[in-house]
Amino acid sequence: MIGILFIYWIWKAFSNLALSYSKNKWRYFFIGLGSYFFSVFFSAICLVVIMGLIKGFDVVANEDFDTAGFNFIYVFFGGLGCYGTYKFLENRAEKKLDLAEDGIENIGLVDEN
Repeated sequence: MIGILFIYWIWKAFSNLALSYSKNKWRYFFIGLGSYFFSVFFSAICLVVIMGLIKGFDVVANEDFDTAGFNFIYVFFGGLGCYGTYKFLENRAEKKLDLAEDGIENIGLVDEN
């Protein structure tokens, strides 16, 4: 159930970002979902490798990595990756918008600020 809420929040945030900068909302939604799931997958791989190096890779064969504590860690890092992707796309869209505003029709005009 919580996974469905995460998917909704990701969809809402990324589609609002896309609409505010006149982009395709479905592309941004899939970028957001991809970043979330990639971050969860990457954090799980990193945690397994670190635990394998610390305690030995025999411990990794156990199914102890499917507990609620580890799931919270994976979700936390997934959220961080998704937020980082959101901020990256937002900054990139703002820079493109600033470049579009500083077009050829503004050459030679004096800014009155």
